[in-house]
Amino acid sequence: MANLPTTHLDTLIVTVNYKTAPLVEELIHSLKSEITNLGTTHMVIVDNASNDNSIEYINDYIDKNNISWITVIQNPSNSGYAAGNNLGINSIIERDIDFKTVWFLNPDTKVRKNAGVELINHIKHNNSHIVGSRLEDEDGTPQSSHFNFPGIITQISDGLRLGIFDKVFKNKLITKPISNNIEQADWLSGASFMVTKQYIDTVGLMDDEYFLYFEELDYCLQGARNNMPCWHVPTSRVYHAVGAATGISDHRKKSPRRPQYWFDSRTLYFSKNYGALTLAIYNFIFILSYTTWLLRTYLTNKTKLNKEPPFFLRDFIKNAFTSNNKKRKD
Repeated sequence: MANLPTTHLDTLIVTVNYKTAPLVEELIHSLKSEITNLGTTHMVIVDNASNDNSIEYINDYIDKNNISWITVIQNPSNSGYAAGNNLGINSIIERDIDFKTVWFLNPDTKVRKNAGVELINHIKHNNSHIVGSRLEDEDGTPQSSHFNFPGIITQISDGLRLGIFDKVFKNKLITKPISNNIEQADWLSGASFMVTKQYIDTVGLMDDEYFLYFEELDYCLQGARNNMPCWHVPTSRVYHAVGAATGISDHRKKSPRRPQYWFDSRTLYFSKNYGALTLAIYNFIFILSYTTWLLRTYLTNKTKLNKEPPFFLRDFIKNAFTSNNKKRKD
């Protein structure tokens, strides 16, 4: 590993790449001025078997810029986001190197000034163990980045999309209102969040049965169950190119067909944490609500259907009452 301290790190940064090397380059560039403020810091970039020129591209950038605080690891298979992050952390643990915090950063992010410092300061001064950044568009427009746990209300809301319903139950919806105040949240976006070593010692690493999506939701839930709640720290500002890697998350654009791993991860999350009966109930409620929205929209404003993922209802019903949590490489 490149100039890696042999005993201690203040901050470990972990990023998982899958065919997004140019974005990783931009992330590294944004971190250059931040590194000196984070204490003893090292970044581990895990390439999840991109099978392109990602490794060479990233290493070439590191060499040309004489960067000594980054190590690139090749994962022999695309085992998913959670497994990739775990590989990066374990590469440090296996060398008996202690660390205070781990900063998880998506490859499609760029950090603003003091983004990491703000997270660290909140941890230090508030005895917090899991904190997340405010995510933004390139022009600074805030994105949703802290959330409530899903439940029956959220299944109805996500499917029905009825303004009066959402207004009545606004405090129960998945997405919390965008705020400039530090506040507690049920879970945080995985694009930029930080945990302490104590959090990892208590909760463990991410569940690598998730290939992609729902893993950060699950990880935050395990923390909440161990009296380690999440905190949203909007003074930590991070640009996030929403959906750059998968195209799924940017709700402002037409979504591609929802991949199988999204359904598998959703099934895993609810069945693991609440049981098969709750999963079945939630699935039924969502299908009923979403079908109602489709019918209403078809009769009143068909153009709204243009942004929906192709075959979403059919795919959802197909996966609703089956359990298929095999790792996906697509």
